[in-house]
Amino acid sequence: MTAHGSTVYPVDDSRRESAPVSRFAIPVLLGALVGVLAWPHAIWLAPLALLLLPVLNNRHWLAPFLLMLGYHLATTYGLIKGTSVFFLHSGLFLGIGFWSLSSLVFALPYLAYPYIALYFRGGSPAGGGFGAVTATVITSAISTIFPPLGIIGWTSPWLGAVAAGPTGILLTILGISALGYWDRKNQDIPVRLLMAGIVVFNLWLLGFAFPALAEQVPALDDMMGHPLPTAPAGWVGINTHLGRLRSNLSYVDASMEMAPKILADLRSGDKVVLLPETVAGPWLPGTRAIWRPVIRWTARHPEQIVLLGADVPLTKGYLDALVKIQDGHQTVLPDHIPVPFSMWHPWHPRDSFRMAPFSRKPETTEIDGKKVGYLICYEQLLMWPALDLYPHGIQVLLAPANDWWARGTDIPAIQRASAKAWGAFFGVPVLFAVNR
Repeated sequence: MTAHGSTVYPVDDSRRESAPVSRFAIPVLLGALVGVLAWPHAIWLAPLALLLLPVLNNRHWLAPFLLMLGYHLATTYGLIKGTSVFFLHSGLFLGIGFWSLSSLVFALPYLAYPYIALYFRGGSPAGGGFGAVTATVITSAISTIFPPLGIIGWTSPWLGAVAAGPTGILLTILGISALGYWDRKNQDIPVRLLMAGIVVFNLWLLGFAFPALAEQVPALDDMMGHPLPTAPAGWVGINTHLGRLRSNLSYVDASMEMAPKILADLRSGDKVVLLPETVAGPWLPGTRAIWRPVIRWTARHPEQIVLLGADVPLTKGYLDALVKIQDGHQTVLPDHIPVPFSMWHPWHPRDSFRMAPFSRKPETTEIDGKKVGYLICYEQLLMWPALDLYPHGIQVLLAPANDWWARGTDIPAIQRASAKAWGAFFGVPVLFAVNR
């Protein structure tokens, strides 16, 4: 009792201390949960991270950042093992550094999310929805779509929407707008139920519209009404198990093993043969001599084509490229974005691969009368190089890769899911060729 007769109740300090912890932990855990559930086997769930942004934004200004930090920590943890395999002498610590720092960098743009949403919400009843959409588009575009972060920003949550085509992207935007409007202006039960229904329908449609499901559940193929495209007859992708090719001599040995097999495939009637990224190594006169029988065969059979992954020398450094062997000639098809650090390292230009994210030359070619696009290995994980293909009306997507360093991780599965999402978006078949 106090002197005035009132009762003094003790303060629950434990609740006061735990509240901030839970306020920060919940967004991280939610983001991680979405990442774990979505990648690599259910990427149509990835847009849920975007839908949660306006919901959590009103809870704390750090919540959008923490949500996306948790998401990217969960989706990119394969970097730990993959980096330690690639950089043998750096061990586990470099992998942990790449994983944690890249996730932090991907999440940093979302620190601006509350301020952008506040600026664009205006005074109209729908302002919360418009602000949420604008903030989501701007921050996610900086994080995982446009360079400079776009050259490292993989597992973008937009890829789940991309898999359902323009409809999936539109529905995701509508879901973000609805949840932003709900949090901003409406708190009554009927509106909550309506908004929740819109989001659930959004995710349902994304799931059923994702064509990769049709491979596992054929009945869905009929429900969607548009079967998965298959590669043209006679087009084959060759998977290899060469592992790490450590020296120029190992590349020579690999070419001496592969060239006779590819020639046999051509003789058996294969029309277009795709090989994995960089399996031929440096494209030098000695390597070309090994592949000369294949080159001569195509001169006599101009309708048959071989696409061979190779490192094409420049004055300084290399191009990561496909060498297109057709009609006895060789055409270099370079990529735009090689892997940073392991392939692109401008501080050591003699061994670096060219980085050209703003190249005006599209990653397309003409094969068998068809417009063909290609995404070489690392590019399959990104948004930027695939978006560059969109205006060109491609009919087939080539996806060569060299994933020996990612064995035992989910990175190859994430890469495959990303490439198939783009194939679904373009409505074209995807032809894979992977070295493990």
